[in-house]
Amino acid sequence: MKIRIFKFVAAVVLIGSLFSGNAFAKTENSYLVLSTVALHFENFDERNAFTPGIGWEYSPSSRIGWHAGTLSDSFGYQSYYGGLVYASRPMVFSRVRLLLGASVVHKQFKKNGDPETKLLPFPAVELKLSKRSVLNISGSPAVDFGNQRNNAVMFFQYKLDLL
Repeated sequence: MKIRIFKFVAAVVLIGSLFSGNAFAKTENSYLVLSTVALHFENFDERNAFTPGIGWEYSPSSRIGWHAGTLSDSFGYQSYYGGLVYASRPMVFSRVRLLLGASVVHKQFKKNGDPETKLLPFPAVELKLSKRSVLNISGSPAVDFGNQRNNAVMFFQYKLDLL
């Protein structure tokens, strides 16, 4: 049931943005996102480092944007994500931006566990590689509270401006 709701919300956001034209008003802020690698700091031998996926991100500088997509998580489960993101103004010779947001993620969080849906923080550093390509480096720290245990991880995503 949660997957259906998530897919419906992601589809509505994507289609609504396409028809409104707002997501493509500034093409340098709209990206095809290709998920590539997830490096875990603990138990990396039990996880897949290659996490192929595809998505879309609209992240205007100094404004709220969004992102949505799907990828194979580190256990091989086809996961989904979507959420809001705020991007800073470009810094360091206009080649670096900081992104902060929150994502609803449906994935397998534990080995041999059932998939779960969680709201997670989305911090990232965006490095401009060329006029049309960007590398996102994001991740989450190790968290250990209550009955929750999270392994520290770094994610790498290649973003391409196709418009």
